[in-house]
Amino acid sequence: MVSEQNFRRFFVALMTGLLTGLVAASPSLPAQSPIDLKRFSVSVAEGKAAGWYRWIVDGSVFPAESAKLVIASDARCSLYVNGQRILKYEQMPQVDGRVVAKAFDVKSLLRAGRNLVAVELQADSSAAQFLIGLQTLRDGQTVVPGGPWKTAPAPPPVGWQQTDFNDRDWPEFKPVSESEPAGLVVQIPEKVSAPVLAPRARRTLPFQFEDGDHVAFVGATFVERAQLSEHLEATLAGGLGQRNVTFRNLGWSADTAFADSRGIFDAPATGYLRMVEHIRAEEPTVVFLCYGQNEALTAGMTPENYARQLTQFIDELTASGIPCVLLSPHELFPARVPIPSPSRFNSRIRVYSEATGSVAQSRQLAFVDLFSGFTDQMLAINQQLAPVATDSLTPFAAMAENGMHLTARGYAAAALTVRQRLLGVPAESAVVRIDAVKGTVAGDSVEIDAVRFDAASGTVRFRLREKALSPLPLVLEMSEGTGKLTSLSESALQVLESPAANADGRPRFQGISGQYESLRQAILRKNELYFHRWRPQNITYLFGFRKHEQGNNAADIARFDPFIRELETQIHELQQPQWQDVVLQLNK
Repeated sequence: MVSEQNFRRFFVALMTGLLTGLVAASPSLPAQSPIDLKRFSVSVAEGKAAGWYRWIVDGSVFPAESAKLVIASDARCSLYVNGQRILKYEQMPQVDGRVVAKAFDVKSLLRAGRNLVAVELQADSSAAQFLIGLQTLRDGQTVVPGGPWKTAPAPPPVGWQQTDFNDRDWPEFKPVSESEPAGLVVQIPEKVSAPVLAPRARRTLPFQFEDGDHVAFVGATFVERAQLSEHLEATLAGGLGQRNVTFRNLGWSADTAFADSRGIFDAPATGYLRMVEHIRAEEPTVVFLCYGQNEALTAGMTPENYARQLTQFIDELTASGIPCVLLSPHELFPARVPIPSPSRFNSRIRVYSEATGSVAQSRQLAFVDLFSGFTDQMLAINQQLAPVATDSLTPFAAMAENGMHLTARGYAAAALTVRQRLLGVPAESAVVRIDAVKGTVAGDSVEIDAVRFDAASGTVRFRLREKALSPLPLVLEMSEGTGKLTSLSESALQVLESPAANADGRPRFQGISGQYESLRQAILRKNELYFHRWRPQNITYLFGFRKHEQGNNAADIARFDPFIRELETQIHELQQPQWQDVVLQLNK
């Protein structure tokens, strides 16, 4: 005998299906809570239909115990939730005349407050449709969130699928009335994709860059100012060889894990969402997070608050399947009088470094300690770098004039420190040893080939190839009895310094790798273009509250992309050490 309660549930489910005429109920879906799919259509008089749509989801129902998003379309469809792309121009299959919908568990991507679902359609005909529905469970009750839909009046600029995009000039977009013919018939899948994005494998130390990696650096001043010299990226790229790895610098000076600097004209909370969604838009395979220094210097901040916020940030990225590597803040140096010495803050920074390490341990993430022994290692590397004019300064002043902001030389030393602690690669120069008596040329961290001594002319010829490119100088040493080097032809050395005697009196030359310098310059150009792409000076006029004045120029931002890709092709070629022909004149 059927109970009255079960009969009511059956009747509601039956009437809902008859009214919509759209959904083929799946055995796995509870009959008492069918998915409410709204149907939208787009058509053009001539050509192929295309559309861009934004759904500002009512956030009052979040957080929820579960959230199921269902979408179906007869066109190629892209789907975004809070800036995270879930589908990319996907053509959904049809079975027995029904479009097989996609169903996703999006709980981890939704948050209390403002949420956004964005849809893009690209059709091969003049008309297309899509159906979409979001169902949540809160306090044991099924809730269907509401919220307005808008459509782009023209192809939108980059960033249109992110929550804080200014869409006030987009007209309202209404679903097709239920009284109109159904058109598209949908079959809801039995299983929900959970999670939306499978998490990538955790990255451990010593870290290994993988072919195809797309790496994002996110942090405050240390990260952003690395772009001024780009020794950091060049040093990491110089050891990649043929692996194709791309880098994006998303640093913002004076920032914190709360995104205090990224709000622009909005509150930090909006800047934080903007930061998370920009990282998602890059679709990185790994993110390096470097925070804690500004938090240590912020009045009212506690290590517990910092750790809690950093953990939330990591969880947001983990929801998108993005593995993270945490870098601690670094020590600050003494400064020359009358500048107050920033090193007096190191005891506080140490606490936040340890807090970063604790968060990494709790989330089982790779952690690179840039605090412990940082000053000593930087001083040791500074002595190995090729002599330059700044050597007239104290070592600390040469690496950071104010004790806090690193110079180009300071970043060269810091890059080698990061490489050693991240990849396990020692900060050692490539050395070539020449012995005319034995007729040999050998080396460390360098390959030698085609050696030929010519006694008549007093020359030695050979080919060399560095195993990795870095700001450390390439060193040429004369073995006892060889004599001294008096000239050098075109070779791997861009700058050849005057010989300096070793401890035993033998001459020693060193110079900067010309290929490394070419690599660094290409990276500088690439990152300058990317900086203007994601942080244009007139961002308020292009995307913000004054976009009604110059917003039409926002379409130009995407035109940076082909130039960036072209430079990345050059960078990939330059990062592979090349054979260099060397001719040395030896006088005995």
